[in-house]
Amino acid sequence: MITADRLPFVVAIDGGGTHTRVGCFGVDGTLLGAAFGGGGSPNHNHDAKEQVATTISGAISDGGLDPAAALAVGAGVAGFGFGARPQDAEAFLDLPGADCPKVLVNDAVIAHRGALLGRPGVIVVAGTGSMILGITKSGEQIPSGSLEHYAGGARHLVFDAIRRILLGQSEVHDGELLRAVLQHWQVTSIGELRRAIVDQAEIDRNEVKRKYGALAPVITDAVGSSPLAAASVGWLATRTADGVRLLGPLIGTDPVPVALIGSLATATGFADRFQGEIDSGVERETGRHDPMITVVPAALDPLRGAALMAYELAGLTVDDALIDRLGDGEDVRSQPLPA
Repeated sequence: MITADRLPFVVAIDGGGTHTRVGCFGVDGTLLGAAFGGGGSPNHNHDAKEQVATTISGAISDGGLDPAAALAVGAGVAGFGFGARPQDAEAFLDLPGADCPKVLVNDAVIAHRGALLGRPGVIVVAGTGSMILGITKSGEQIPSGSLEHYAGGARHLVFDAIRRILLGQSEVHDGELLRAVLQHWQVTSIGELRRAIVDQAEIDRNEVKRKYGALAPVITDAVGSSPLAAASVGWLATRTADGVRLLGPLIGTDPVPVALIGSLATATGFADRFQGEIDSGVERETGRHDPMITVVPAALDPLRGAALMAYELAGLTVDDALIDRLGDGEDVRSQPLPA
């Protein structure tokens, strides 16, 4: 009989700029242990490696598991490249007591793997950062950046909204949003806001980016009442849809499925406008030969996408039953581990 602490499992890691999620999954897809920690992206966190290591330990402890029973580790972390380099995995992923294969890729790759289950298509990842990734029928991974395109994430949405405020483009219906922005910066006027933003040059850049990003939900929630919020969200939705349209003809299927991933991309205010951009593009371009783009729900979240990669790395069979069990599992989202 195998005791709980000797159950074989795989470790899945989803490391973003704001949070890191780790799940330990049994060979049948059952979530055995989980933890939710601080940001794991080296681009946004000076202590990214330590945050990831702490969250891994928390997930293993949560499940009462033995690290020596780990079969494989699948990790997607913002800031890493699309190709899996063994030296990156060994250097960044700290799992004491475990002797198993590891794979480390960009977090957009695990998001694509989970959302579209290995099928060709495009995913939009938008949260702290932003990535639009297409995987073609032949398996080639192409980010929209390969076409000199970048849409923007949470902080870029806020950059645009504040630029509009500082240029005097707010109106009476923007009053509630404007008050929220001033309160966020702890100022009482637009003049003070301008000065406070300039003074941020003395603050750590990662802290500044997080401060801007934290306002994004306020803006997406206000699109129905604030013309300024609607304009900023519409601007970002258009840029994002452009990235998807750029990649569409390269995918090799018709239609081309696109899934939205991340706190910003899935916010109702943004998702509705993105869908509207895709729909209007179809209406404008009826006579073109480019494939139809269809927004589809994600099959699994990015953490489960990392789990699928870990199962494959361990040589385990990924079938419909396993995918269904993964999909029925709870969301790994709670209070971050104590610092």
